Amino acid sequence: MMFRFDRRPFRLSIIVPLFAVSAILSLTACSAVDELTSIVEKEPPPPCPRIKLLKDADIITVYRPGSGRDITDIRYEAELKGFFGECDYVGKSRVYSKVNLTLRISYDISRGPAERGNLIKVPYFIAIPKYYPRPEGRSEFVSTVKFIENRDNMVVVDDEIAISLPLGKGQTGPETNVYIGFVLTKDQLDFNRENRRATGLSNP
Repeated sequence: MMFRFDRRPFRLSIIVPLFAVSAILSLTACSAVDELTSIVEKEPPPPCPRIKLLKDADIITVYRPGSGRDITDIRYEAELKGFFGECDYVGKSRVYSKVNLTLRISYDISRGPAERGNLIKVPYFIAIPKYYPRPEGRSEFVSTVKFIENRDNMVVVDDEIAISLPLGKGQTGPETNVYIGFVLTKDQLDFNRENRRATGLSNP
């Protein structure tokens, strides 16, 4: 079974389960509406899949080419701050064929002394370990940041990412973990880990 990633413009939507829509259209009496309310309250959809920022991949520091690694060599630094999103289960109560997720990541970014341009491209990924090591278990994206003149710090909310996850027999959405992180080189990952150890910020 496959799932898909799809990047698309952000939109707001109101999600109503299909069985509830069908029932509302066919009911006219107050007692029937009360009965529907009771059914919805007893059979709510499952919680959304668990979404987490990946430890040690939540910060990226990019230096200009060369061996220099002091503050004057930094092109940019960014730190993931969170995400916005929603999920929509497709199917009937207790029997769902898939869950659709929409996500938008947010991060802080600072332009360093070594970056002279106004446009910076920041790579990040969304991964679902249950599908690893298949290629569809991870997808990479590039967020383009345009700095305003005379401003070196920004808060960015990227475009919406749509993810469709199939649910086979006996599978539920909440058991699926989704991870978000920056695309890092080995040196960048080692740098993050060393900094966490040095500052005592390592997570258990």
